[in-house]
Amino acid sequence: MKDRKSKSAGASAVELPGNVQRRAFLKTGVGLAAAGTLSLSAPAVLAQRGNGRVVVRGLGGAYQDAMTAAIYKPFTAATGIEVVVQPATAAQIRAMVQAKRVSLDVVDLTDIAQVALDKVGALAPIDYAGMKYTNPDDIQAVVRKPNMVGNLIFSTVMVYNTDVFKGGNHPKTWSEFWDAKRFPGKRTLADQQSGSAELEFALLADGVPMDKLYPLDVPRALRVLAKIKPEIVMWWNTGAASAQLMERRDAVLGGLWNGRAQDLIDKGAPLAIEWNQAKRQTQALSIIKDSPNAANAQKFIDFALQPKVQAEVVRHIAYGPTNRQALKLLKPEELAKLPSSKEHFAQSFQQDPEWWSENLSSVGQQWQSWVLQRS
Repeated sequence: MKDRKSKSAGASAVELPGNVQRRAFLKTGVGLAAAGTLSLSAPAVLAQRGNGRVVVRGLGGAYQDAMTAAIYKPFTAATGIEVVVQPATAAQIRAMVQAKRVSLDVVDLTDIAQVALDKVGALAPIDYAGMKYTNPDDIQAVVRKPNMVGNLIFSTVMVYNTDVFKGGNHPKTWSEFWDAKRFPGKRTLADQQSGSAELEFALLADGVPMDKLYPLDVPRALRVLAKIKPEIVMWWNTGAASAQLMERRDAVLGGLWNGRAQDLIDKGAPLAIEWNQAKRQTQALSIIKDSPNAANAQKFIDFALQPKVQAEVVRHIAYGPTNRQALKLLKPEELAKLPSSKEHFAQSFQQDPEWWSENLSSVGQQWQSWVLQRS
């Protein structure tokens, strides 16, 4: 997904909230594989050796390009600490800890995968009290945990074709999304292979309040999804697939990652985002237990969460800061695209990573059986 490079918002080359991240999470049970190495020139490496290094689990692609520009290079310039990016699955990380042969320091993963790692004792506490770059009280409380902290927020949002739904006459709730008579047209929603089926949206469509969704009633959600099943042209399993369906008008309504949708909008596609009842999800940072460069890892996370750095990240990726002070550094047109803007945050709900971590396997089994059933 090319989430956003330079001034362009979006999500085309990095599957941050999905295929690269979540599909592999399903395969391993707790995580995903990703690739990428940050190469530094020999003189730069030699100059930095005096202050050591920090090894960060990377995702590759445009996401890593953005992290390099907004975090890795500025961090090295400010501290002299070399940043090395290393691929690893969450399963590999757990194995490192169990074997006491840890080669990574900082984990960059979705909070669902981080929770799974934390439950098996693979993560170390974050030293919030020792932070010098960041005031931890400025980090949204919902993503600030003892052993992990959210570094950006993305959302699954309702996206509609503005040529089909004109003048504000589009679905504004998931209940209206389910109303195919009032709002006719083919739709698309995520397949479980994308990371999590849209059980929350089904329950919202059935009248469950946003603050009463969890624990999810899976059988009820599947019954509600069955009502919209005939209108679903495809259950997408990658961000690229969801974007193609909307771009080609195979579907005129869909639940997409906001970065994917924003990328199409910025390129001129006749699409728009309805932010009401969006599902917020979190990318998080953590430190591996017994990491070889734990002090540098603490400093890296501290640096990455400060307002000016988080604001710079936004200019490369269309996902939102977790530091409230970073929002003050952004222009109105930048805020309008972010899940963590004050307006959008208030209209949305936070996906419960604890629930999904506990139930991912069970939901996957039920989903595979359900999705193969005829409507």
